[in-house]
Amino acid sequence: SSALAPAFSQFSRPFRISSMAAEGETETTPGLVDMKVTAKKSINFYMNSAKAFFTGVVDKEGKTREPVCVLNISGLGDAINIAAQAAGAVVKEGLATIHKIETSYPEMKLSNGSERGCARIMITLHKKV
Repeated sequence: SSALAPAFSQFSRPFRISSMAAEGETETTPGLVDMKVTAKKSINFYMNSAKAFFTGVVDKEGKTREPVCVLNISGLGDAINIAAQAAGAVVKEGLATIHKIETSYPEMKLSNGSERGCARIMITLHKKV
C-alpha cells in the first residue's frame, strides 16, 4: 500500500472534472475523480493509481487520501489501450464496476493551427459497496 503513495500523491484535491459533452466546462465534485492517462507513463503506473483511488492510501507526508466513489478514466489516441487496461485492473480486483464507456472523435488543434480528429475513450467506474 505504501508503494502506491508516490503514484497517488501527484493527484491533489479538489479534483477538476471536465465533461466530454461540454468542452471547457469544469466543476469540482467531492468523491469524483477524472484521471487522464497518457502513453508517456507505464501501464502499471496507471493501474496502481486507479486502484489507489478506490482503496485510499497514505502518502509520503502521512496524509490519508480517502477512497473515491466515482473514477473517470480518459485517454486519447495511443493511451486508449492504457485507459482500458487500468479500468480492467480495477474491475478484476473487485474494487469497482464499469458504469459507462463513452467513445468520441474530437477535433484536436495541431501546432500549425489546423485541426485533426483523434480517438478518445472515457470509462466511468463506480466503487463497489
